[in-house]
Amino acid sequence: MSLNFIEATPAPALPGWPLWRLGFRPFYLMAALFALCAIPLWLCSASGWLARAPALGGQAWHAHEMIFGYAVAVIAGFLLTAVKNWTGLATPSGGALAALALLWLAPRLLLPFAPWWLSQPLDLAFLPLLAWCLYRLLRQLPQRRNHFAPLLLCALALCNLGFYLALAGRIHLEPLRILDAALYLITTLAVIIAGRVLPMFTRNGLPGVRQFQLAWLERAIAPLTLLVLAADLSALPGVMLCAPNLALAALHLTRSLGWGAPRSYRTPLLWIMHLAYAWIAIAFVLAALASLGLCSWVAVHHALAVGALGGMTLGMITRTALGHSGRRLQTTRSEPWAYGAIMLAALLRLAPLLLPVPGTYFVWLWAAAAAWCCAFGLYLLKYAPILLRARADGKPG
Repeated sequence: MSLNFIEATPAPALPGWPLWRLGFRPFYLMAALFALCAIPLWLCSASGWLARAPALGGQAWHAHEMIFGYAVAVIAGFLLTAVKNWTGLATPSGGALAALALLWLAPRLLLPFAPWWLSQPLDLAFLPLLAWCLYRLLRQLPQRRNHFAPLLLCALALCNLGFYLALAGRIHLEPLRILDAALYLITTLAVIIAGRVLPMFTRNGLPGVRQFQLAWLERAIAPLTLLVLAADLSALPGVMLCAPNLALAALHLTRSLGWGAPRSYRTPLLWIMHLAYAWIAIAFVLAALASLGLCSWVAVHHALAVGALGGMTLGMITRTALGHSGRRLQTTRSEPWAYGAIMLAALLRLAPLLLPVPGTYFVWLWAAAAAWCCAFGLYLLKYAPILLRARADGKPG
């Protein structure tokens, strides 16, 4: 008796370079590369090592680019991928995705040194175009629960416009305060997205974990977060801000405990997200102290920017890169080291603000920058090849 073996036919190769097949690929790659380069560039400028300072001014450029450069790139990659899942409709790919990525990249290269009329119009065009790309797909669905995404992108676009107008003296607002508002909008987006994905990620990663969710808290947490953050930007007396900030810190902590955060410590893909979310509660505690003059508002902003958003975006660009490239949601040695480095960067950045020692400020800054760069360097070593290659399972995307 003979056995006939039928050789499996390999899946046909998909056309085009894999980088341009889905939004997470170019934007995660560019975000990580930009994060790796931008912080040392800013510190070299702040230390006086550059012959020519960035055109926007060192501090303004740094704050602007970590929001509208790094964070917006991660948001773009996440939303372009998520909206395809939400709607079942194709988001930009191929040449359209490459053009969108170039529109993000060009201002990053031009802003430090190019004249405003060349760089700023390109930068201002990106967010409205991204919002329209997403809205034209989302409007085809009957439900409206995801329309927050293009609305928030439009709000960020207005902040970007306001920043440039304030910087030019066309409106009488402090440019850095407008960037604070943009940071708070992104924090609110992170609160919304965390509520959508973290409970599910935790259930899937820890079978049998006990969770609880308070329906009223899930409905109210994002509006309350935005309201308290807006109050922190106002001229209200500090004594009126302290209690709301402490209350909101407690609400975020309750939410995190309900998701099963304490059980996540053995799973890197989970503990980085839960630990990053905990930084939001920490930031509100620091805001309560800052409202009473007991610490700097800069500490609040870096608790959000480095601890919360830095940690959450690094965890997200890891997990979604694995999932959407057809790979198992398992980490190797590099991810826990990268996650630890980003958390260390947050602690080192806050250290000179909370425990100032004369003459050591830049030492702490360079130490924080080294930890930050270590995190994104480790990410790129492993994930750049993944982002540049086709899916492991041969499927589109």
